[in-house]
Amino acid sequence: MAPAPERPRADHQILTRMLARWRGLWPDRDLFRVSAGAGWIRLHLTGDDRPGIVLTGSPLPLLVFRWQGAWPDPVAASLPPQRQHPLGKLLQECRLTGLGMLATDRIAAFRLQKPTGGSLFLLHQVFGAQGNTVLLDKRARLLWSCHRPPHPGLAAPPPDSTWSTGANDPLGEPEESTLARQMARQLAAALAHNRTDGWQRELARKLKAAGRLVENLGADLANADQADQYRRQAEALAANLHLLTQGSSVAEVADPRDGSSLRIPLNAAVPPAANVEAYFRKARKARKGADIIKERLDSAREQASLLTAARDRLGLHKLGLHKPTDPLDWDGTLDLLARLQEWGEDHRDLLPEPRTAGRGRTQETGADGPGLPFRRYLVAKRWEVWVGRNNKENDRLTHEAAHGKDIWLHAQGTTGSHVILRTGGHPEQVPRSVLAQAASLAALHSKARHSSLVPVIWTQRRYVRKVRKAPPGTAVCQREKTIFASPEVPAGVVSI
Repeated sequence: MAPAPERPRADHQILTRMLARWRGLWPDRDLFRVSAGAGWIRLHLTGDDRPGIVLTGSPLPLLVFRWQGAWPDPVAASLPPQRQHPLGKLLQECRLTGLGMLATDRIAAFRLQKPTGGSLFLLHQVFGAQGNTVLLDKRARLLWSCHRPPHPGLAAPPPDSTWSTGANDPLGEPEESTLARQMARQLAAALAHNRTDGWQRELARKLKAAGRLVENLGADLANADQADQYRRQAEALAANLHLLTQGSSVAEVADPRDGSSLRIPLNAAVPPAANVEAYFRKARKARKGADIIKERLDSAREQASLLTAARDRLGLHKLGLHKPTDPLDWDGTLDLLARLQEWGEDHRDLLPEPRTAGRGRTQETGADGPGLPFRRYLVAKRWEVWVGRNNKENDRLTHEAAHGKDIWLHAQGTTGSHVILRTGGHPEQVPRSVLAQAASLAALHSKARHSSLVPVIWTQRRYVRKVRKAPPGTAVCQREKTIFASPEVPAGVVSI
């Protein structure tokens, strides 16, 4: 199999043929989820193969490629999704109805149909210094963009001919698979480069600060070692206090210890007794601070040594980034990224704290979706159940985070949490036993939790709507069914 071109993202013809192939593979697919983070977007499509379209831009390479299933762990850990990304809501329950490349520029175009009708256009620019991604409606209104202002080519919906570009010569399966693997390797290599460069800058900053601290503490220790000299000067001034006059800037007195002459600077603005007290105070402070300064100096030197060792070890890893590699060496690049992440874990105390998403809460991330604040459970080692913890979370869970084909549950006739059973777009495949366990969780997180048996209503989330001007957490549903459940965490269900 011939390797893909070295820079496939710059080849308009290859990208055109690649999107033409996808158009034949995924006609009219629903979006299961849209996840996004710094420099990347992933469109998750429904179907047993769970295909995904990945769009990346600055600070990552400008790429558009296919990826199926979850990311490998090293890539997932390096691509944390942004909680409540605007595209997640804007493209909720949309259907992908068209794919193509603009004839005039390297801009990948995706036409999406909203559940209420009407079209949206997601345009991804793969040229320029940082590229861009925008979302337009059919009236060319800009709903969202990664960078502003967008390139003029991103200012209008694509012409109808875009949705048939490359139709006569779509990319073949072997070549497209090779291309996807090459682009994924480019992405993983860029993640490794970006992470390494960021860490090296942080280590350099901390090493510079540690060097200054060692230097300053060394000077403080030198001053602290003068405690005996300050004491000697204070005793000499005290013994000769009767000879001192106010206004003098220096005193020449005999040292009571050995009779030698001492020349001692004075503060002319204060009385002689105040000068004596000042020298005794300097002596006490120097003697007391010497042990503390020594301890701090030892700690600063140890920190500088740790930073130097960490920098040298990271430098060895970075050498691997510059070695010539096969553009399809996916496994080797993943291994390097994993080793860099190991380095990060081993040196977590030397690096900045991870950024938080929301007030005081570290962002939780998964390989396949954004961090979420809801309670989460895993049923039968496969099915996720999300539970709102208050009225506002219930609103977000039901009307923003859940997919239309997820199953919504709520204890009947009482207040309680909204509960979502994730279905992957296939509610018909959910076993009855899994539904029963989700119902038990809904009963447990309700005011009826002390009853032995609780009626729980359930329906698909798309049949649940929010009442206008109603308080948070209020919802009405249609096509609901009832199941009776014991309020408990069933055996085998784990919190995640």
